[in-house]
Amino acid sequence: MKRTVTALLVGGFTAGGLVLAAGAANAMPSDHPCGASDVRVSVAPDPSNAAGHEAYVLTYTAASPTTNCKLEGAPTAVSFLAGGQPLAISATPDGSESVPVNLRDGHPAVSRVIQRSAATPSAAPEFVTFDLPTGPYGQPVSVAWPAGASVKGDSVQVTPVSN
Repeated sequence: MKRTVTALLVGGFTAGGLVLAAGAANAMPSDHPCGASDVRVSVAPDPSNAAGHEAYVLTYTAASPTTNCKLEGAPTAVSFLAGGQPLAISATPDGSESVPVNLRDGHPAVSRVIQRSAATPSAAPEFVTFDLPTGPYGQPVSVAWPAGASVKGDSVQVTPVSN
């Protein structure tokens, strides 16, 4: 009888410890870079702007309730498209500090496309394509640009992903 009780107690503590450890593991940040199938991206005008600038917010949301992956850095290989053709607009990182962001259901991330508000509108793209901010192995995504919204000038800056 003592052995049975002892075995049940040890088994219960072990199982409880495993459940607690599994819960902690699910809450930990992921080292797995986000792939294109992990993320849904949208673009919208940013209502808050720094003086002399305006921006569009790229919002990254988890594609499923089980998504748990890492975004890091700024979007790369940014290209604006109209009529299926790339526009002559260059995009460079703004130089802000980059820290990893854990993307999970209910925990979106954002980055911004910043342009000078005084610049002459150059074109109204239909899409923006870029490599996800996942370090050196970003996967390409294409996102509809807000209808009728112009990109101003011939260059924009992109910010690193943040919460």
